[in-house]
Amino acid sequence: MKPITFLLVAAPTALLASCTAPPAGTRVSDAEPGTVAYDRDVFQTLLGNHELIRREFREVDGGIESVTESDNAEVAALIQDHVAAMKVRIENGYRIRMWDPMFREIFDNADKIRMEVSNTPKGVKVREVSDDPYVARLIQAHAKVVSGFVERGGAESQLAHEPPPR
Repeated sequence: MKPITFLLVAAPTALLASCTAPPAGTRVSDAEPGTVAYDRDVFQTLLGNHELIRREFREVDGGIESVTESDNAEVAALIQDHVAAMKVRIENGYRIRMWDPMFREIFDNADKIRMEVSNTPKGVKVREVSDDPYVARLIQAHAKVVSGFVERGGAESQLAHEPPPR
């Protein structure tokens, strides 16, 4: 299979940048907010601080509901920033981590995913669902991967994750 290459042009970058707001006094990236490099740096910062993050999710009909939070204000703000950017990416097909089969499959089915995000004082609450039974299982499998990022940090992020069978 041929590797996938992607570029973000001005319009997607502007859209993503509008949802990113690094916490006051925190510099996580020299990259422009809304770029792949910026989102990667935020993700890496969260992985490096995974022990400060707690996450719970439960499976619901068609997907999951999750709460991801931190008592550290800067980490909580980065969680909010990251999830807002990922919502924009899902809604607009701005792909990331395409070397990981789970993420490739998520983006291949992004048009069937509905994601509701609300900020909490310490992070975010997310409801992610689909009417497609396969995509619902995919959402649930992805939630387990995200929980693995929180539990194991960078070690988990180096792994390729298989999506559920169709």
